[in-house]
Amino acid sequence: MVDTERVELIEVGPRDGLQNEPTTFSTAAKLALIGDLLEAGMRRMQVAS
Repeated sequence: MVDTERVELIEVGPRDGLQNEPTTFSTAAKLALIGDLLEAGMRRMQVAS
C-alpha cells in the first residue's frame, strides 16, 4: 500500500550533482553546500558514493 499522507525527499546533489559538473569542488565548498541544504530544512541526503 502506498502512503499518500507523506512525501519523503532525499537530496542527491552533493553526490550525483557535483559529479556531473566540469569543475572539481573543494571539500570546503562541498561542506558549505551540505550546510546550506541542512539550513534550508533538508534532512536526508546522499553525500558520498
